[in-house]
Amino acid sequence: MAEPLHNLPDTLRPDGDWQHVFAYHPMDVAIERAEGVYIFDSDGNRYFDVSGGPMAVNLPHNHPRMKQAIAKQLERYTYTHPSIADPMRAEFCSLLAEVTPADLDHAYLVSGGSEAVETAIKLARQAQMALGNPGKYKIISHRDSYHGMTLATLGVSHNPSTQAVFEPMLPKWPHIRQYSDFDRPEGMSREEWGIECAQALEFAIHYAGAKSVAAFLATPHGCGADYACVPPDSYWRRIREICDHYDVLLIADEVVTGFGRTGKWFGMEHFSIDADIMAMAKGISSCYVPFGAVSVSSRINAPFEEGTPFVHGYTFGGHPLGCAAGCELIGVIRDENLIDNCNRQSERVFSYKDELLAHPTVAGVRGWGLMMVLELVADKETMTFFDRSVDAQKLFQSIALKHGLAMYSSLGGAARQPGMARGLPIWISPPLSITTSEVEDMMRRVLAMLGEWEEAVL
Repeated sequence: MAEPLHNLPDTLRPDGDWQHVFAYHPMDVAIERAEGVYIFDSDGNRYFDVSGGPMAVNLPHNHPRMKQAIAKQLERYTYTHPSIADPMRAEFCSLLAEVTPADLDHAYLVSGGSEAVETAIKLARQAQMALGNPGKYKIISHRDSYHGMTLATLGVSHNPSTQAVFEPMLPKWPHIRQYSDFDRPEGMSREEWGIECAQALEFAIHYAGAKSVAAFLATPHGCGADYACVPPDSYWRRIREICDHYDVLLIADEVVTGFGRTGKWFGMEHFSIDADIMAMAKGISSCYVPFGAVSVSSRINAPFEEGTPFVHGYTFGGHPLGCAAGCELIGVIRDENLIDNCNRQSERVFSYKDELLAHPTVAGVRGWGLMMVLELVADKETMTFFDRSVDAQKLFQSIALKHGLAMYSSLGGAARQPGMARGLPIWISPPLSITTSEVEDMMRRVLAMLGEWEEAVL
């Protein structure tokens, strides 16, 4: 039985003194605590953490084992100079090697997703130099993608709304189209279309100069307008063939898709190929502490193991608290069979697909595991979002909160550049521990709030 709707204030400013917080504009609730798949505000209202933060909370909130592991490490030591051996770093890297695909057995530790991808980019460049390819420095990536907010990761992301301010400072590297079912030609199978889309990488390598391309960087699934569109295996097989032919490294950005989110430990495990470098964060610690990592293959590791210096580093990289949290997280996922639960509950979540698509504003429902994306539009014929004057995105968030739902969106719907016109992605990616009864309650609330939102904006 759903709880009564929350009576929230009309203002979009939570209680407290926010005047000294730079460029932060929260919605109208202030979190007090969190438990399981729920967060609670200062008035005692309960909300489903529908999106798992920004697709980052894989374990239940307030898990006793995670708190105990972090507290135990706090009692031992909290930091040491990187030149001093830190046993927690070795322990975590060993555990990580047990769950990463193929021979991605060597990890460099950082403190977040943007850092992980930035590290992967710098590592690809230095690895190519160490392997005898000093001219290789360019990173090819997808258009309308997202890989982080550092200058290098903004450069590979190719998102006009976030790049515009920094354009003179960004690397001018090539970008190719993503796989998309949206524009697949009629009569062409997904496997055939996957091969054709992948061929864009070879064209880009030719135009950039094969001797200058160090790596191809991509998420396992689509980003931007096609977020969570899962390509067919043929796409990744052809990408791998092209990378091998031109001695281009393949970097998998698993910041979102890692640690069980897609129904496997990592998203690339759904396909028949392996990456050379893999960036990860978010679910690596379920955001109990800031943490991230980059895993590399034995081939990439070899020259650095033999003495080639890796010119890179972060003060907080491999922080002992992050390592302790990461070790315990792997144990919790295993002991509580959370990946199995992810697959069971995924079936339940996606069983609502037809009901969701029946709504006039829901143009697409896609994803895998416990990562469902709703593409919201004003018109299914034009596939565009509402005009800025409607303020539909903020209204969506407010109505969701009223229904006990904390939901994450791309925050770029109405603000997107004209060339990126498509719907607004909304994420349904709760903690992997969610139960069947919680899924049913959550999805009933989602359907109800969509109806109320549509009455307000259509």
